[in-house]
Amino acid sequence: MNKNINELSCNLIKEIETNVLKIIEVLNLEFDSLINNINKLPSDAKDLVIEFTINKLLSELKLKLTIEKYQLITRKVDEITDYYASKRNDFDVILEEGDKVANDLLFKVIGLNKRSVDLPIKLDTIKNFCLSSDIKEDLVYDTLLWIIIRYVSILKCL
Repeated sequence: MNKNINELSCNLIKEIETNVLKIIEVLNLEFDSLINNINKLPSDAKDLVIEFTINKLLSELKLKLTIEKYQLITRKVDEITDYYASKRNDFDVILEEGDKVANDLLFKVIGLNKRSVDLPIKLDTIKNFCLSSDIKEDLVYDTLLWIIIRYVSILKCL
């Protein structure tokens, strides 16, 4: 019996250690480090990478996502994105605008309410027609990265 209790205890400790290590690893993820990776790229490469990434994710979501599935995972997605939002104080405008644009494009891609948009979407179209004037020029790439984070989160929650 003692051997069994010891084994169960060791398994419990090991599982908690594994979970704690995952939490510690996640705590080191920060939005600023992600945006710094984007900002290191030359402007033309930055736009190409973001445009390609958004279209790649939207194409994958078009194949895998329905509005019913989206409704089932919304809470999980919000929990993931809330993690990033909690890391910055000035995130409200980016978060609101990024969520709005990400959802609008996504819902059009999956054909909600018989609305559609063809892929690929040009990044200039997103910048010039989808993002509101509330987004200052220095926050455009932050907002575009937020859209990418939102799409990756949705895919991982499916």
